[in-house]
Amino acid sequence: MAGKKARKPYTITRPRERWAADEHDRFLHALVLLGRDWKRIESFVATKTSTQIRSHAQKYFLKAQKLGIAVAPPLPRRAAVLAAQPPVSCAAMLSPDDLYFAQVYRFVGDIFGSDAPQPVETELQRLLGADPVVVDTIFQVLENIQENMFLN
Repeated sequence: MAGKKARKPYTITRPRERWAADEHDRFLHALVLLGRDWKRIESFVATKTSTQIRSHAQKYFLKAQKLGIAVAPPLPRRAAVLAAQPPVSCAAMLSPDDLYFAQVYRFVGDIFGSDAPQPVETELQRLLGADPVVVDTIFQVLENIQENMFLN
């Protein structure tokens, strides 16, 4: 093996941290709501990085497969999705005349217009049975609101 550099020895820089039950519950809840969007799950779990979440998910999927538990299927590869359909803008997917439009803005209005604030988990629970287009649009609207609030 002449010419190859020797690897650095493996050192543990921090002790391993077990996932708390509430962290795992938030992970499972986010997995149902958001699919395999690790960045969004990271913000939902809030105490783990996306790398830690991907690692936890990998172990969870292996365990679920071993136990015969159904899990969300992996997302199709980006290249396959792009080849399968032409790009569509969000404006074309959801217009003010659409029923989904009312659902999105009712949800957002309930979050910001309520006199009695609800915990975020309670509001997100409402999204469990919602159409994926509605859920995605709600997240996009909330992200835009967040970005615009911090521009000033």
